[in-house]
Amino acid sequence: MANGSHRSKGRAWWHPVAIGVLLVALLLTTVSCSSDGDDASPDTTGTTQDDGDGGGSGGEPTAGDPDGTDPLPALPEDVALPIVFVHGFAGSAQQYESQAMRYIANGYPAERIIAYDHDGAGVDFPAYVEGVTETVDEALATFDVEQVYLVGHSRGTTVSTTFLEDPAQAAKVAKYIAIDGQPCPDTVPCEAPTQEDFPGQAHVEVATSPESFAMQYEFLVGEAPEVVDIVPQREPVEISGRAVNFPENSGREAQLDIWPIDAETGARTTDNPHATFELGPDGEFGPVELETGAHYEYALSTEQSPVTHHLYLQPYLRSSHLVRLLSSPPDGPTRANTNTSADHTALIAIRMREWYGQGDNRDVLQISVDGGEPVDAVTDFIGNEAIGLHIHDDAATPGESTREPLPYFSDQPFQSGIDVAIPASPDGTGTVTVTNLPRGDTERPQTLNVPPWPSDEHAVSVIFTDWPVDGAS
Repeated sequence: MANGSHRSKGRAWWHPVAIGVLLVALLLTTVSCSSDGDDASPDTTGTTQDDGDGGGSGGEPTAGDPDGTDPLPALPEDVALPIVFVHGFAGSAQQYESQAMRYIANGYPAERIIAYDHDGAGVDFPAYVEGVTETVDEALATFDVEQVYLVGHSRGTTVSTTFLEDPAQAAKVAKYIAIDGQPCPDTVPCEAPTQEDFPGQAHVEVATSPESFAMQYEFLVGEAPEVVDIVPQREPVEISGRAVNFPENSGREAQLDIWPIDAETGARTTDNPHATFELGPDGEFGPVELETGAHYEYALSTEQSPVTHHLYLQPYLRSSHLVRLLSSPPDGPTRANTNTSADHTALIAIRMREWYGQGDNRDVLQISVDGGEPVDAVTDFIGNEAIGLHIHDDAATPGESTREPLPYFSDQPFQSGIDVAIPASPDGTGTVTVTNLPRGDTERPQTLNVPPWPSDEHAVSVIFTDWPVDGAS
């Protein structure tokens, strides 16, 4: 593949006259637009019934700016071959969600970015290799191409390397990226981003960082990306994905209700969900349109269990088809090892960028209730490897925030557990404020506000993006 440019770098609207025309058009559009309000009714098809503001001009806006950007012109099909991502241990498509947004912003067709989810805790490698084969073959047939790009991360590089050992399978792969795992095989052109290439980035961050994206994109496409930062898009945001049982990635069969919430309190702002989905055995949902930069609660429930899982994600600024709602069945190991009661809230804080508990650039994760004194849930013992932090009251010290390790969770790979007592209210009234200072950066606080749901009947996850969302608090 040649390394020359595949499209014009020019942008007609940068001409001074065009800028003036655009500003006038934007002003007229802003004056004429109106909102439909918050009275959304239930939507069993998953399409929204209250339109968000998707208008605006190009540029590099923040989350609070109604402006947005368009994707760059589409890449040629012979350049934008389908990408198949294979995750690692305890992983999922979530490790490639932000990278997919970056690819799409650079003109890559969204439908050509595919993730192969498999059992993140299993050891049936022959089955996983067969799964890669099926995924690759389906991509070849769907897009009528002769080859794909393959990307593996961590244990996914072992699966991918095994797949590529078969010459017939290797012939289906134009290029391969092995992220922080097994070295490149000699069967296909290969790039291997590692922690050594990105000082200060740990194992999972090497898969999700913008620096890693730039290396991957240039290797696959043959030129440096024009867009690396994730900023709001001009078109309405639309998401789809799966609710899965962690870490097996089996589908979470449940009802999914998506509620608009008040960003300042976490309370629901409507009487009916923005969208409702009955999830089948695969856990798939969507597509559903969201208001750009708005906060939502994703509630998973079943008639067979009194436990509702509430997931609170940072606002979506761009569309995504790789959303993964990591959950657990009511009788799963996560729930079984969580101390629950009507008196306290149990939180799981997730980010696909390691929580650093050590070093000068450690993360801060402050938790407070109704404006009370915050407790930092990131401590030295979690090290710099945890992705999921389980935060709740330890049964051994009820009502005390000792910030000591919790049983079970502190011994799990890529997880940790911290004893923090978070008082709950019977009906979830009040506010738990969870603020992350990513890598200690006080200039870019990331805040999610959620209700203090009692843990005997509710599970709560707060999911932070692996890149700071400006204006998200």
